[in-house]
Amino acid sequence: QSEIHSLGEGRFFILPRRNGSISFSANSPPIYDPTRAAVPADPQSGRSNNQGLEGLTISPDGKTLYALLQSALINDGGPDNPNRRQARLLEYDIHNAKKPEYTNEYVVTLPLWTDPTAKKSKQTKVAAQSEIHSLGEGRFFILARDSGSGRGASSTTSIYRHIDIFTLAPNATDIKSPTNDAINGSIASPTGVLKPGIQAATYCSFLDFNVNSELGRFGVHNGGAQDAGLLDEKWESIAVVPVDGKEGKDGEYYVFSLADNDFITQDGYLNGGQYRYADASGFNVDTQALVFQVQVPLNADPLT
Repeated sequence: QSEIHSLGEGRFFILPRRNGSISFSANSPPIYDPTRAAVPADPQSGRSNNQGLEGLTISPDGKTLYALLQSALINDGGPDNPNRRQARLLEYDIHNAKKPEYTNEYVVTLPLWTDPTAKKSKQTKVAAQSEIHSLGEGRFFILARDSGSGRGASSTTSIYRHIDIFTLAPNATDIKSPTNDAINGSIASPTGVLKPGIQAATYCSFLDFNVNSELGRFGVHNGGAQDAGLLDEKWESIAVVPVDGKEGKDGEYYVFSLADNDFITQDGYLNGGQYRYADASGFNVDTQALVFQVQVPLNADPLT
């Protein structure tokens, strides 16, 4: 549930609301004022804490905008594992930038992974998504991953870090309706099972970040020592460029992904260098990048 405010000339800002009051996605206090708190701490419907619209992409022709929730709404099985799989994908017609129109809505069923560090009843978890990238014709890259493992984290071994593919063709159900989009509207059971008649997008595993035989060629690794070569925890982006440096008509592309270091540093500066900043963890986490060479279908157009 959000307030949308126009700034004119096709520009907008959005204020999320929680139980009738303005509230942002996490229930943690802002770093500049630890005494402030979100009220209530946990929403009763809508997006879960820190699980908002994480993926954003535009179709190759520039006419359609897509936004994907990081994981399921509370109404649709969230916020707990393994029920928070059914993420909603919103589609907007933006051919007229001054009059964007919400046109369609779909479901992406997120993958599961097994956490060997958790007790048996809690091992099955959802790989929430961190980014999407349109390939055209209803096909997308999606970055789905685990959390809590990597440089500076409590565990060094990640189980699931992927750029996968999903497609809306041929049978993904358009779930846009006043009923489904109501404050308490639901498209899935409390355990995350889609309601009868709803077909999610087709999902396919693709690029695995955690293959040590490949990572080792470049001096980095998944699992093992907590050193500078350990992959970061939070991979948050996708970018694509043609290998030929032109139009990519042969279908060969480089796929880039960059990690977010969450400001984990012992040598940071704030406000234009006026203030020193050191993270309490004691770690220095570099921003890392991985690059893959892939082939996409010749009729795809990933250059968005």
